[in-house]
Amino acid sequence: MDFVKLNKSRHAVKHFDGKKIPTVDVKQIISAASLAPSAHNIQSWHFVIVESDEKRAALLSEVKGSNIEQVKEAGAVIVVFSDTDLAERSREIARYGAEELNDEQLERFNSRYPHMFEGFEEMYETSYLSINIGLVTMNLMYAIKNRGYEGNIILGFERTPRVNEILEVERRYRPELIISLGNSESKGHASYRLPQERIVEIR
Repeated sequence: MDFVKLNKSRHAVKHFDGKKIPTVDVKQIISAASLAPSAHNIQSWHFVIVESDEKRAALLSEVKGSNIEQVKEAGAVIVVFSDTDLAERSREIARYGAEELNDEQLERFNSRYPHMFEGFEEMYETSYLSINIGLVTMNLMYAIKNRGYEGNIILGFERTPRVNEILEVERRYRPELIISLGNSESKGHASYRLPQERIVEIR
């Protein structure tokens, strides 16, 4: 689909028909989204497809307000996490990508980057992770729409280790967002955008 057309057709949709999306479709959506850029190519994201009814019901205890119905109705639910062990993530990239990375890149991921990440202050690391999650999440929303589904980003939930416990996810991963997606008669509505003269300056 044309990128501008895709942008103009993608809107937040919060009500779904409840029909389950095939897991293979959700995996392909995530695969497309994970082509997003990231600082130092660290790819500091982790996705959990909440497939079982039991896990989705348990997750609802951490979801706020009207978002509960949205999670119940969705054809699929993805919880997006940040990997807070950036040094280990860097080494993992070196291990799994060893055959594709050159010697200089391997040195970066095995040595230089881990040393750099270990020196990050907490506030800087939080911003670093949040920016990377923003990049992959927007890709995820485009991939959902491009695949023919509707979706929404849910911020209204408790981002605590309880989410990790429910989904049996290592504590190194920090819960960031819940993505609901599915089939819907609603296509959402275009929201107001500021005119270009209010957001662009030329110097």
